[in-house]
Amino acid sequence: MRTRRQLLSITNLIIALVMSLSHAYVQAGGSSSKLYELRIYSASAGKLSDFQRIFHSQALPLFAKYGIENVFDGTVVEGTRIDGTDAANMLVCVLAHQNRAAADRSWAAFEADASWQSALKQSEQNGRLLAKPAVSIFMTPTDFSPALEPPTTGSTTRIFELRKYNTGPDGLSRTVQQFKSGLAAILSKNGMTPIAYWTADDRSAFIYLLAHKDREAARASWASFITDFRPFIAEFNARVPAAPAGTRKPDDNRFLIPTDYSPRK
Repeated sequence: MRTRRQLLSITNLIIALVMSLSHAYVQAGGSSSKLYELRIYSASAGKLSDFQRIFHSQALPLFAKYGIENVFDGTVVEGTRIDGTDAANMLVCVLAHQNRAAADRSWAAFEADASWQSALKQSEQNGRLLAKPAVSIFMTPTDFSPALEPPTTGSTTRIFELRKYNTGPDGLSRTVQQFKSGLAAILSKNGMTPIAYWTADDRSAFIYLLAHKDREAARASWASFITDFRPFIAEFNARVPAAPAGTRKPDDNRFLIPTDYSPRK
């Protein structure tokens, strides 16, 4: 028969294990309290450099002041268009907030900041910097999303790939199930580094960010991916009912070069 001291020791061990597993689950993203935001800025023709200058020097310090975390910033070097906007004029950012209420407060404070208003007015003396309002999509990490990489140190720069599957609400759960049951593992197996997997809070899309050593490495990874993908998707389609027809819109796929001020490169 175990002594009271032995039972207490076992109990403490169980508690420590549960706490450790809970912490790991939070780090994996599934129950993280952070809310992410994808923002796509479409600069007026010839104005992307001017917009990046004010974004870096004026907006980012104010983001930090008002509780908006800058996660990633990149310019598009290859990929699809949004509403006819030339990819060469885009700045793509991923931000993080504590929750939606905090995001709303932060954006309200930022927009009302007198120093931002003054800097923006001065920068737009020769024309508007943005061709249209920024596209904003709030996102929640999936329960299989990896822990977010720490900010990059050094000068190593990878190429990133942002993929947005416009599933619609009816197709989102099935797409998440595909990735959770095997596709995410196949991506990693074939040399792609997952940064995060998200679902849009309006349930319109499944969004993920990958990193590659360079563009050639990305091509090689996707070519080898197909070998594993075909048997997986055939088996998946055989056991999981298809989403209703017509619910999915064309997907968005962009290769991004991180800016010199991006926290992750």
